[in-house]
Amino acid sequence: MSFYRSQEVEALKKADGAYFLHPFTSISDVLERGPKIINKAYRSRVYDIEGKEYIDGFAGLWYNNIGHGREEMIEAVTDQMASLDAFHCFTGFSNVPAIQLAEKLSKIVPLKKGKVFFAGSGSEVNDSLFKIARLYWSALGMDSKDIIISRSKGYHGVSYGSIQATRFPHYQEGFGPLPSGFAYIDEPYCYYCPWGKEYPSCNLECAGALEEKIEELGADKVAAFIAEPVIGAGGVIVPPPGYYERIREVCNRYNILFIADEVITGFGRTGEAFGIEHWNRVVPDAMALAKGITSGYVPLGAAVISDRIFQGLKNVDKFNHGFTYSGHPLACRAALKNIEILERENLKQNAAVIGQRLMEGLRNLDLEFIGEVRGKGLIIALELVADRETKQKPNRPVGFAVFESAYRNGLVVRSLDNDVVALSPPLILGKQDADRIVEILGQSIEEVMKQK
Repeated sequence: MSFYRSQEVEALKKADGAYFLHPFTSISDVLERGPKIINKAYRSRVYDIEGKEYIDGFAGLWYNNIGHGREEMIEAVTDQMASLDAFHCFTGFSNVPAIQLAEKLSKIVPLKKGKVFFAGSGSEVNDSLFKIARLYWSALGMDSKDIIISRSKGYHGVSYGSIQATRFPHYQEGFGPLPSGFAYIDEPYCYYCPWGKEYPSCNLECAGALEEKIEELGADKVAAFIAEPVIGAGGVIVPPPGYYERIREVCNRYNILFIADEVITGFGRTGEAFGIEHWNRVVPDAMALAKGITSGYVPLGAAVISDRIFQGLKNVDKFNHGFTYSGHPLACRAALKNIEILERENLKQNAAVIGQRLMEGLRNLDLEFIGEVRGKGLIIALELVADRETKQKPNRPVGFAVFESAYRNGLVVRSLDNDVVALSPPLILGKQDADRIVEILGQSIEEVMKQK
């Protein structure tokens, strides 16, 4: 691998500060300390511009399921670019990869006879699904059903519409006025239960909250409920057994659409093909897919809607929604090859096995500062506390400091919600790398908590 000389590195860092506005980044911090410039990647490793190696413990940003630098992916997108680089899908145009991918997705998702709409990201997909849900009810003559219910700590994107379903108030500050038509319930966070109860004696009050909210708003005003099977950016929160079974029953009883946001949990991440499959026979009405659909090699998102919704939309003369790159042939070709690799190598099974090894290793660290290790498959979080018995939080947020310490020690993780550190490595992760992640994280947590 070739890397940059010190003078070139400094010039690039200076240019970054002068010209690049980073997403979800402290402006003052990056201007003061400079960027972390990643230059190369292979399998479960990334390398910075100066040649230092890191374990990619977060799969880029939850997305690189098959690992970096796969020759098959490079060949597939190169071949597609030589054949048909790009063409739109408006006014009835189509292309072979888009058709093949729509068919493939319809066959592998839990809902049957699904119809697929393509977008460029998870935010675009969720915006699209909110519009589709409202259009569906309007097509059936029920225009009043327009409210979307989501959960506190739920993340569904930050575009102008999806940000209202993302219940992180600090993500919304300064961007108002924002769209109306959204409501919220508390999250199923067993470690810090919003109702102060314990499972299973709680009677799943977290799921019952949806029924209470629908009753409060009026079922004739609610279009859909959206939820991540495992809450991602809100802290890797895994709902208890029975949660989605009850959610599905409530949605059925009140005639509400259930949208499963599988942007993070899809394509093997949790140890199943899709996260919602961990809950017994729960089938959503629509699904949001992105990230792992291409393992990040090319940006792509997909909304999959049930035949029920599609039949309603047929009452509309024209579907007046879309994006320039909907059904982009290069992205769809990348997704097809990515899914082929996921299935051929049975990476969902590896996620389940190695994920269990990681969680057991982290629990065996037995550090006073680790209150809980939770997750499913290879989406895992550590809840950091000052005192494990009382669950008292640290006096100052420590998650970002652990992220920085781990990076110095050769591991990329992510800090969530101040005191949660998350892991989401590529699904190809092996035993040695899993054990090394445990070692580095233990060292990094101890370093930070001693300082604090």
